[in-house]
Amino acid sequence: MSTRPLDPPPFIADDPGPWSVVTQLVRSRGGRPGRRYAEPPRGLMLAQPPRIDVALPGLDEGLDTLGAGAIRIVAAAREPAHGLSFADQDTLVGVSPAVRRTWSIPDLAPTGEERPETDPAAELPAPVAPQDVASDVPGVATSPDGALEAVSVLEGTRAAALVVRRASDRAVVRWIRGAMAAAWSPDGDLLAIGGDWGVLLAGAAPTED
Repeated sequence: MSTRPLDPPPFIADDPGPWSVVTQLVRSRGGRPGRRYAEPPRGLMLAQPPRIDVALPGLDEGLDTLGAGAIRIVAAAREPAHGLSFADQDTLVGVSPAVRRTWSIPDLAPTGEERPETDPAAELPAPVAPQDVASDVPGVATSPDGALEAVSVLEGTRAAALVVRRASDRAVVRWIRGAMAAAWSPDGDLLAIGGDWGVLLAGAAPTED
């Protein structure tokens, strides 16, 4: 068996908008990648908005914080991440059950993997119910400027989702089905999104003249 690291996965750069779903979640409904099903590129696809009784304004182009407006995926990784944080501007840290990993920025190349005695995912906050996304919940990820917060949600009994909300009024600007974690880089120029399927790294979408 070859031990050569796998090449970086292909990814979809474009942002479908405020209500999206991770491509791997869509593919999993039709079969596992393999001889019959090609592996889909990492990325986001358009989805229906959530049906919950909270404010859902969607993208806020007037808010100068990455994630409030259009984003563009710039890199992807295959390794799962249930929790994310930036050690510094050049290193992303992810945890999943029993594993701690690191990736370099901005290419998301794997740079380390540890299996410590204590499960690094044990202290991750539990996801909240969809109707609680506008409430005061523990363990939110906050943008460097404090304007946005990311909250992990559990839709139904198994479906994970990531909610990005405005800190000022807790109105939802993004709902990403299939994602479980997010983290902003220290300078706020990059947003990492993770889940069982891997990690996406996003920057601001280029503006049209």
